[in-house]
This record gives sequence, structure tokens and C-alpha cells, in this order.
Amino acid sequence: MRRQRGLLYGLAFMALTGLMANRADAGSITLSVDLNGVSIFSQASVAPDTSVQAVLSSVNSALQGAGSAYRFTTLSAESNFTGGADGTLQTTFALNASGIGTTAAVLSIDTTQGGFLAPVGPGGALTSSAGGSWANATGSESYTGDFQGANAPTLVFPISGANGSYSSSTGAVPVGAVASGYELSNHFLISLAKQTGSSLGGTGTVTLTTVPEPASVVMLLTGLPMPLVFMGLLRRRKAKA
Repeated sequence: MRRQRGLLYGLAFMALTGLMANRADAGSITLSVDLNGVSIFSQASVAPDTSVQAVLSSVNSALQGAGSAYRFTTLSAESNFTGGADGTLQTTFALNASGIGTTAAVLSIDTTQGGFLAPVGPGGALTSSAGGSWANATGSESYTGDFQGANAPTLVFPISGANGSYSSSTGAVPVGAVASGYELSNHFLISLAKQTGSSLGGTGTVTLTTVPEPASVVMLLTGLPMPLVFMGLLRRRKAKA
């Protein structure tokens, strides 16, 4: 019997250890770059997993090796992991398209982070925004923020002219119930013509908020713990009876 108990305890400990390890891994921000749908660079954050700075020499060497004219001068991501009153994930980049090579390929910047613990609730809403500027550039850029694969509307920006700026945001998009351990993602798609002095920079942010259930709203309005609210209602009913 003792042997069996020891075995059970050992298995339980191993399972718990595995869950804790998975949870820790899930918190990493993964920052990746694709060229024409082919992955050329990926980097993950380390604890406390609230930011990651891409190694520019590595990503630019990969772009050069692929024959691309794109070169990054900034590429990073940050979040408020593990969450708070809302959950946020932000990606920032700056690049030029005047290097040796061609720029016919579509450049994709993807940022993903799972394991957010807050906020949670029976209903949620997703909002995304993007903004930035360019110089001597021609092409297009789009940005999409998502929660668990549920996308907010894609923001599309035409890029043309000597100098310009862009900025837009989506309205709040309902996403249903929000449970602990959810994932947020940012996605940029960029296509620029190769031009001398061509540059583009931007920031994209996805934000998740939750809508409190009616019982929680009552608690917030009264400023009282829910058990006290129920006790007050019961006493009132008894007094009437």
C-alpha cells in the first residue's frame, strides 16, 4: 500500500512539474519574420517575458542571404504579461528598403504571446491600433491584432510619397468569454518597392478588455462583497414576510 502511495505521489509530482514548466514556456513572446511565407528569423523573450529585442545582425543577415533589400533598424515587442485591467501586446519596427537585392517579396512580422492570466470574464472585447511614418517609399502595409485566432478588423495603409504618416484603430470587437491562459498576437504584412532612402516605421498594439458579469457589476456599484449583498437581500425578504 505504501509503495502504491509513493508511486501515486511521484506521478502527481511529475505531472505538476510538467504543468508548471509548460506554463512558464507559454509566457514567452515569440517574435518572428517571414519573407514570402518562408520563416527566416525567430526569437523568444526570457523571464519576466514582458519584452524582447531582436538581434538585428541576425535578422538582417538572414534578409541579405535571401536576396532581400529590407533591413531592420529596430524590431522589438513588449507586453503587460501576465495581464492586468487589460491584456496588451505591442510590436515596434523600423526598416529601410534600399539595400542590395530586390524587395518584391512580402515581409511578415509576427508576434505572439500566450499564458495571459488577466483580465478574465464572461465577455471580452478586442481593440487594435497601428501608426507610424515613412520616407520615400511606395507600397503597402497592413496590421492585424488577434485573440486566440479571433481577428480584429485588418488595418490597411497605402504607402506612397516622399514623406507621410499613418494611424488608425479598430472599434471594440466582441470575442466571447475570456479564460485564464489566453493568447494575443500581432501581424504586420509589408510590401515596399526598392528605392534609395526608402524607410518605414510603425507600432501595432492589440488590447483585450473584459465586460464584468451582472453579479460583478452589482458588487462594484455597491462597494460590498457579494455575500453581504445576498445577506442583505435575505434579511429584507424575511422582514417583509
